[in-house]
Formats: sequence, C-alpha cells, structure tokens
Amino acid sequence: MLRIVTLTTDFGTGSVYVAQLKAAILRASMPPTLVDIAHDLPAHDIRTASWIVGQACLAFPAGSLHIVVVDPGVGTARRIVWARLGEQEFLCPDNGVLSWALARASLAEARALEVPASAAATFHGRDVLAPAAVRLLDGEPPDALGPALASLVRLPWPEPRESAAGIEGEVIHVDAFGNLVTNLPATLWPRVAAAGGLHLGGHEITTLVRTYGDAATGTAVALVGSQGLIEAAVVEGRADLRLTAAVGTPVSIR
Repeated sequence: MLRIVTLTTDFGTGSVYVAQLKAAILRASMPPTLVDIAHDLPAHDIRTASWIVGQACLAFPAGSLHIVVVDPGVGTARRIVWARLGEQEFLCPDNGVLSWALARASLAEARALEVPASAAATFHGRDVLAPAAVRLLDGEPPDALGPALASLVRLPWPEPRESAAGIEGEVIHVDAFGNLVTNLPATLWPRVAAAGGLHLGGHEITTLVRTYGDAATGTAVALVGSQGLIEAAVVEGRADLRLTAAVGTPVSIR
C-alpha cells in the first residue's frame, strides 16, 4: 500500500534543503506520496510548529508518517525520535514539536533514533530522519529504530483559567490572514455572548458573528473558528496589526 509522508519544516519554500530532504525519502523501494504541510514556518519557532503539526497531521488517514524538522538544537544532545500518536506516526526532534498533538492524541509508542557518525551536524532532517523514514517505508519495524521511550518533551501550554474577573486566556496562534486564535474553546462561546464581547489586549470586541461575511469590511469581530477555538478577526483585514496583538496577548471573558 502506498503510504503518505508529510513534511513540515522551517526551511523556506525556495530552499535546497526541502529538495534534498525529499530526494532522500524517495530512495525508498516504494516511494510514498509526499505532502507538504508547510515549509515557511517562522525559523526556530517550535511552538508554532507544534500548533501546525497538532492541527494538521492528525487529520490525515491512519498510518500516515509525518516528518517534522523545526530543530534549533540540531547537532546537540537533544533526541531524535519516532513516535506513534493514535493512528499517526511521527519522525522529529524531541524538542516539543509534538506538544499540541500530544494534547489531542495519546502516545502509544516512542523510540529514540541513533545519529550516525556520518550525519551532518546541521542537517539531521536529511541524514537521520529521512533514512529512518526509508527504513519504515521499506517494511522495517519501528522497534528496530532504537530503544523505547516512556515520554516525550512537552512545551508548557496555556489553559484557560477562571479568575475573579471572569475567564482568562491568551492568543496561541496567528494564522496567515492575521486572525488571532485563542485558547478559549468553542464551549465558552455562550459565555462570550452573555458577556457581550471579548476583551483582547486593550481592546473590547463586541461584534460577535457566525462567519466573516456577517459584518462589514474592517470590523473587528469575534467568532468560533474552524479549529474549534474562539478567534478574533478583522473582516478582510489583519487583526494582529489592527489590534496590535501576537501570540501571548491576553484575552478574557468578563
């Protein structure tokens, strides 16, 4: 059966590194279907990579293999791992890039990969992860990759919290449109409606909509986004610029 292999990196869309990574994977006796999730992630941004991986990779068919190379610690003592989360397999540095996925799917198994002496100290994606992918694609069992691991590195992830003022949260992702994704789940939307709006940074957003087209161009709105989280947006504009907000900006339902 032809397997799906996805690639998520911060190499850049015009990078020779992406081509070399793909070339190494395509050495498998039965080359897979390669799917590019993203190669333009902010450089060295493990938290953004974690969000993208957790949202995108778990949507693929069971048995897909996901290679994630956002690795500011490449060449250091940080581990490189294979992991199975639910029905998905991952090859990546053990630096927290699976944090969001681990919050949504249980860790079934993990293995530590050996780094060969011949591997370039600055390109473990090509020289460690891709060869491991080829071994798996060619039928080698995961337990041949290395010793078992009981756990993986997780980034601290902010959870909404109750306070005397109401519910406090924060922006956890800014998408390509400038929409501000918060850590407030859709289940809290009735409380946003009851409060008459959402506070974000120094702004109060009182236009609550079902979709972007429900308000005039340029209006700051709050809504439940497609990822099941409450978002702030500016219709046909960028909420991050208009509201001077970024990852970590506080939000609240008062």
